[in-house]
Amino acid sequence: MKCIVPLAGPDLWTEKHGLRPLVNHEGTPLIEAALRPRAWGPRLLPSDYVFVVRETTGHLDLVAFLKDAWPGCRIVTLSHLSAGALFSCLAATALVPADEPLIIDLADVLFHEGPDNPAALFAQGPYGAIVPVFASSEPCYSYLAITDGLVTRAREKQVISSHASAGVYMFGNIEVFLSASAHSIAHRDELAHKGSLFICPMINGVIADGHAVIAPHILDCQPVGKIFHDA
Repeated sequence: MKCIVPLAGPDLWTEKHGLRPLVNHEGTPLIEAALRPRAWGPRLLPSDYVFVVRETTGHLDLVAFLKDAWPGCRIVTLSHLSAGALFSCLAATALVPADEPLIIDLADVLFHEGPDNPAALFAQGPYGAIVPVFASSEPCYSYLAITDGLVTRAREKQVISSHASAGVYMFGNIEVFLSASAHSIAHRDELAHKGSLFICPMINGVIADGHAVIAPHILDCQPVGKIFHDA
């Protein structure tokens, strides 16, 4: 498996908090607090991570930290804001093998539950994607509709169910991811949020391609946005 972590959004650096991924959270940099406890983390080598960063104030400090914390990781640097996380992650796919499951981890929800062996799940069933969810009704999250245990629809920042995305998207392989990307681009008038394309609506493309999508529930989670809101 490979894991792409996009750290290139408009809030990567702010006047109030500095570099968001390096903000201290209970004695640990936020990016480590997000990624280290993942249930599937022990199955990933440091070199399995591909971080996408953007040139901004102090971004070289972030690059140096990531290389030290995940030795051998890949770093993709964007000179400007992209048109959403979908495009930031596309930049990283050049460094991802075609025949392995792919995880997109937005690192914006802290949790430790979820599938500890996603590759085995993909091997067992006809799944195109796996998306951990948690219960919510707040419009700041993205949502998935679920019927009979399978995801039927996904929307960015639209409360279409009580199943909020936990910000981690697992795809069976890069082909599934790229096809879902093309679907979002083709349907951008419907799926874009504030003119940008994000990861959650890509699940509609996975479904449109005939793949099943499952959404395991996370009970113990802490959205990063609440940490900054309370700071």
